[in-house]
Amino acid sequence: MAEDRDIGRKDFFKEGPLSLLRAFMQGAREESIAQRMPPPDEVPLLRPPGALPEAEFLERCDGTGLCAEACPADAILIVPLKSDPDRDTPMIEPSVAACVLCEDLACMEACPTGALKATPREAIRIGLAKIDPEECFAWSDADDTCDYCVNRCPVGESAIRMESKGKNRGPVVGEGCVGCGVCEYHCPTYPAAVRVFEIPAL
Repeated sequence: MAEDRDIGRKDFFKEGPLSLLRAFMQGAREESIAQRMPPPDEVPLLRPPGALPEAEFLERCDGTGLCAEACPADAILIVPLKSDPDRDTPMIEPSVAACVLCEDLACMEACPTGALKATPREAIRIGLAKIDPEECFAWSDADDTCDYCVNRCPVGESAIRMESKGKNRGPVVGEGCVGCGVCEYHCPTYPAAVRVFEIPAL
């Protein structure tokens, strides 16, 4: 199912006409992905799939980066901890690259310390996507055909789907969202109308 949804951007553009606004925004996005990145102090701390609760994760993670090496999407970054710049740990920044929920969940398999625990795909919780209706092309009626986030989602309608509310129609995040960030990565608006945030600790 994930492969069926993973349509290349070039092929997607060939499938049908897009509004000029949508095409312009997508082109601007590809010119400089760095411009889409939120300020460093606004970047949520999103660990790779299967990560233990943060305190336990930090106890186990050795920062060797084997999870990043195993990731087929190059979605895992190895970056210094804010609280300890001399220590490197893995994280995902969807504006740079999103987790694609690869078939093998390779990062979990590669982790030698158990910081990433083998977790069924449907139980993964990296973060939670939130949609800003005012920025969203569909909800704001700037382009009511825009459904990038829904079409690209590797989980499906349980995670994000199109719904109608009154005269408007747009994407809605569901309980199946795993926080992979594919929706944020492919959102053609700047800043992205859908972003993944940390799940509040219980």
